[in-house]
Amino acid sequence: MECKLVLEVFRFDCKTDYLPYYKKIVLKIDTQKTVADLLAVIKDDEKSFEYPTGKNAAIKINGKLLFTTQKIEDIKEVFGKELQLDPLNSKRAEKDLRINEEDFDARFDLLDAFVDANDKKLYKSYIREHYASPIINMEDDFIGDGLFAFAYDMVIKYPQRKTKILETISKRDSGIWLHVNTSNKLYPQDTQLESKMVYLKNAILNDESITDDFVDAQRNLSRGM
Repeated sequence: MECKLVLEVFRFDCKTDYLPYYKKIVLKIDTQKTVADLLAVIKDDEKSFEYPTGKNAAIKINGKLLFTTQKIEDIKEVFGKELQLDPLNSKRAEKDLRINEEDFDARFDLLDAFVDANDKKLYKSYIREHYASPIINMEDDFIGDGLFAFAYDMVIKYPQRKTKILETISKRDSGIWLHVNTSNKLYPQDTQLESKMVYLKNAILNDESITDDFVDAQRNLSRGM
C-alpha cells in the first residue's frame, strides 16, 4: 500500500555551506519499503543528496535515532506522515545526512587490546547509542555510550579481561560516570541499555583491584561513608 509523506530533509555541504537548511519534499512510497528505500527515492530526484548506507546506516527521524532498515509502515504508525529527517549528529554532518564518524570509530581503539578483531562488527552496531548522548557534544574526551554498551558485551564474553575493560571506562572525566539516560531517544527504544550501565557501574565499584581516587570516592558514597 502506498502512502504520501511530507518530509523536511536536512541539507548541508560542509565544503560550501555556512549553515544547514531543510528542504520540503512530498512523495509517495510503498509502506513495505524501508527508510533506506525512502532515501534512495529522494536521491532519484535530488542527485546531489547523500545519506549513510550499509548494514549499520542510521539517521534521525522526528528526533529519534533509528537504523534505515526500519519499514515505512512502522515509521508511519509511530511518527505519522510528516517527518523531519536529520543526520545522527548535525554538528558532524559532512554532506546532508552523512556524517563524519571518525570519533565513533576511534573509541573502539580503547578496548582493541582486550577484544578480538571480529568483535568490531558488534561495536559498529552501537552507533545510535554513541550519537544519542548529548555529552559527546559537551565533552570531547567522552568515551560514549556505544563503547559502554560494547564494554558490557565484552565483559560477559571475556570475563578474564573484565578488570582491564572496566578500568578503561571508569575514568572520571571521560568514563561511564558521565552517562545520562538516552533510551527515549532511540527507536525502537533500547530497554536493556540502562541495565547495562547499572551493571557496569556496580561492577567497577565492586572490583577492589581498580584503584582510582574518583572510583574510591564513588565507593564511599555508595556505602554511605
